Amino acid sequence: MSNLAFSQGEIKYITFSGLVIDSQTKEPLPGAYITIPRAGRGTLSNSKGYFVLGVFPGDTVNFSYLGFKKQFHIIPKKADVDYSVFVELQTDSKMLKEVKVYPFSTEEEFKQALVDMKLPDDRERKILAETYSPENIAKMASVHGMSAEANYRYGQNQFMKQMETRGQVTTNPLLNPFAWANFVKAVRNGAWKDQSWKAGAAAAPRDNVTRDKFFRDNTKKD
Repeated sequence: MSNLAFSQGEIKYITFSGLVIDSQTKEPLPGAYITIPRAGRGTLSNSKGYFVLGVFPGDTVNFSYLGFKKQFHIIPKKADVDYSVFVELQTDSKMLKEVKVYPFSTEEEFKQALVDMKLPDDRERKILAETYSPENIAKMASVHGMSAEANYRYGQNQFMKQMETRGQVTTNPLLNPFAWANFVKAVRNGAWKDQSWKAGAAAAPRDNVTRDKFFRDNTKKD
């Protein structure tokens, strides 16, 4: 019946089998994916890399394996009922970025090393911090003259002070009659004969007397 169907031009069913191997080592690749995306069917190679899959003429079979490049195989339209192939997959090599491994036994050592790590611009940062420190900024401000804005503000302040003191008379104590009256009264009362200020001068500590000794002697006298 199958031979009669083939002779009438119907699409024949093909048993597609084969072996998936590494193209370099010629070792079998177990667990390789053999799929027909258009039909939504597939299988896996066994522990020896062998597989069996039912296909039709013209089907595109995909072969894929982790670490290897994908490969495609088209079933010939005049293939026999039993069709077998050897599939050699090529290694898919990719360049990865360089990874540096540091010998830190604990997380604390890693954190401390991260804190102590010097940045590439550490020297420039240090020079910048010293140049623009508050002390250096104050020195530069004292050397340089005022800016146009500061000079204008200073002139305005001086003008306002002049406006505030305009019309005020500056008094001289020597021309004040009340001050002279108090002075004459103090002379008449004998204030110039008062020598009480000498007692305070005598009580003052001398240069060769310590503070503790001075207070100790004055405490005994009292």
